Amino acid sequence: MKRAFMSELAIVRTLIPSIAGVGLFIFVVLTLANASDGDSGMSAGACAVSAMSPIMVMSSLAGFDNQNGWERYRATLPFSRKDIICARYLCIVVFSAIMACAAVLLNIIVLPLFNSAGVTSTGQTVFEIAIASAASMLISLMMVFLAQPLFFRFGHMEALRLSVGLFALLGCLAMAALSSSNPISNWLMSIAGANPDPAVLGCLCAGIAALALVLCALSCAVSTKVYRVRDL
Repeated sequence: MKRAFMSELAIVRTLIPSIAGVGLFIFVVLTLANASDGDSGMSAGACAVSAMSPIMVMSSLAGFDNQNGWERYRATLPFSRKDIICARYLCIVVFSAIMACAAVLLNIIVLPLFNSAGVTSTGQTVFEIAIASAASMLISLMMVFLAQPLFFRFGHMEALRLSVGLFALLGCLAMAALSSSNPISNWLMSIAGANPDPAVLGCLCAGIAALALVLCALSCAVSTKVYRVRDL
């Protein structure tokens, strides 16, 4: 799988300038727009970059496959189809983690610039920004894991249309789940709000990470199955 992963990284390197440029623009705009909200708003830019990275990487890699005929050519290389699938998932996860870490680091660097807005560069603030960014990335990765089998089954254009509908549906379900009328949502919010200490926030983030890992394994298995039977 190492060779398959290196081939994915070679593609990602060509996409880094555009993805990083869009991410930097979003970070600057959202950070400046929400800095007046204090500590709660300072993580907006980092969270947005962390959340958008998995979706951008997934769609960019699928677009590259479609535009350059790489998907058909890659099937002729001495890689098993399982290795191809695993390499794609690993590449998305690794690049998303790098983007999230870069966003958090950039957020930490600019924190002293907003002291006048009441934002203090303390360890608690940095930790909360890191946790919020990690949670945003993990939730976005779960959405990607749900959509990725569509790209291996239907190709870029058809899967792109289907994934937009899927993301819209997931967004509606998320809003319903986070509604104040949902007792589970109220329970989780009470835990996070009443106990904003690192241990509680860390446990919540670890729970999201565990759920994302399980979903990744299931999605990878489904993608491998549909990709093996697909006629390229």
